[in-house]
Amino acid sequence: MKFLPIFNRARQSTLLKAILVSGLVSSTTMAASQDVTRLGKDLTPVGAQKSANAAGTIPAWSGGLTNALPGWPNKSNYRPNPHSDDKVMFTIDAANMNKYANKLPEAAKALFKAYPEQFKMNVYPSRRTAAFPQAYYDGIKANAKNAKLIDGGNGIEGAWGGIPFPMPASGIEAIWNHLVRYQGYSRQGSYNEDVVYDNGSRLQWDGNSVIHSPFHDPNANSKDQTAGILSKWAYTATAPARDAGEGAVVFDNISPAINPRKAWSYDPAQRRVRRSPNLTFDTPDRPVSVVDDTEMFSGSPEKYNWKLVGKREMYIPYNNNEVNSPLANRKEVYPPGYVNSEVLRYELHRVWIVEADLKEGQRHLYAKRRFYLDEDTWNIIVSDKYDAGGSLWRASFGFPTVAPEIPLTGSGSTVHIDFKINAYFATGHTTGQGAEGQSFNQPPKKNSYYTVSALRRRGR
Repeated sequence: MKFLPIFNRARQSTLLKAILVSGLVSSTTMAASQDVTRLGKDLTPVGAQKSANAAGTIPAWSGGLTNALPGWPNKSNYRPNPHSDDKVMFTIDAANMNKYANKLPEAAKALFKAYPEQFKMNVYPSRRTAAFPQAYYDGIKANAKNAKLIDGGNGIEGAWGGIPFPMPASGIEAIWNHLVRYQGYSRQGSYNEDVVYDNGSRLQWDGNSVIHSPFHDPNANSKDQTAGILSKWAYTATAPARDAGEGAVVFDNISPAINPRKAWSYDPAQRRVRRSPNLTFDTPDRPVSVVDDTEMFSGSPEKYNWKLVGKREMYIPYNNNEVNSPLANRKEVYPPGYVNSEVLRYELHRVWIVEADLKEGQRHLYAKRRFYLDEDTWNIIVSDKYDAGGSLWRASFGFPTVAPEIPLTGSGSTVHIDFKINAYFATGHTTGQGAEGQSFNQPPKKNSYYTVSALRRRGR
C-alpha cells in the first residue's frame, strides 16, 4: 500500500456482521461457507461474476490481458492505453445525468452539480482487462477454505497470498479483500502529488515510493509470514526543495488489533527520525484528505460498522493508463476544478457496494462512507464521504492502471475532492515529464532498506 508522510502536527496541512451493521462480530469468526468449486467456473478466480450481463453491455470475463503492451518495456515505464482504438460511445454530463442516475455514485452526481461546465464522463466499451498471476489465484482458492476474521473483524488469519473472501457475506469481508488485494509483491516509482484549488492556486510535491508486500511474495521469508506482515513502505520527497529529503517508513499487518501500524518519519531540517503513531485514521493529510483515505481506504477497519449493500452496475473509471502517463502534461491533466475529462475513461462494470457507519463511541471526521469495489480486482474505485450532519463532504476516485506484463490492474492515481473548500488532491500519480511509472515485481529491497538508519540516510 501507499501511505502519505506526515511529519509533525504543524506541517500536516501540507504533508502529511452476517453483516456488521448490527454490532461486532465475535473474536474469531469463520468465513461464511464459500463454495470453492465455483471459482474458475461461474465465478472468476477472484470471485467476480464470469458471465456477461443480460444487456450485453458488460462482457463475459475471458481471462483478462496477459501479454505486455506494445512498446513495453521502455525507459519511463509508460504503459500505453491498451484500447486506443476504442471510441466514446456516449457522454454523461450535467444536462443528461438524470438519465443515468441509477448507475452513478453520489460522488459523480456532486461533481456534475459543482462543475456543470467542466465535468463530464466519456463512456467507452467495457473491457474486463483484469488478470493476475496464477499464484494469486491459487492463494485465493486456498484462503476460501481456511480464512477467518479475528479480533472483531479487525484482522484475518488462515489467509496468505490472496484475498481471503472471494464470496463475501459481509461488508467487513469485502473490505478486507480490498485491503489485501494484489498490487504486485513489490513496486516502486514516482509518487507525485498535486493539490489544486478552483482559484487556480496549487501545491505540488514529487517523491519516490518503494513497497514490498510479503503477503503476496512467493519468496517471502518465514519471519515475515509468521509475523503477518502485509506491506513495508518507504517514501522520500524530492521536491519542492524545502521538503526534499523528508521521508517515512510504514509497516502494516494483517492483524492490526494485535500488531498495529508501525511508522517512522524523518525531518531533514531537524535531522531526526521520529516514531509516528498518529499516521492512522483521520489524521489530516494535505488539506483535502486524511491518512486512511490512502488508496481509497487503508489501515485498520476498527472505527466502523460495515454493511454489504450488494452488487450493482455502475459507470466507473477503468483502464486509465493515459491519466497515469509520465508522457502527459501534468498541469493539463490536473487543471483547476477537476481532472481533465478528456484524458479519463469510464466504463460500465459491476461493483460491490459497502457502507461504513461510525461505531458508537468512536471518533472520525467521516461519520459515514460508501465504497464501490470493482468485482474484477477488489480495488475501491469510488468513495462517498459524509460529515456528521449527513451531508456529502468529500469524495474520492481511483484511476486504475493495467499492467498486463505481470499481469495486474494497479490502483493507479487517486483523486480526493473536498466540496466545501473547492479543491482536489491528486496523489500517488506518475503523471508528467520526469516522472517514472510504477515497476512491479522487481527483486524486493532488503529489510535493511526499511530501517530507521536507512530512512535517515536517504533524507540527507
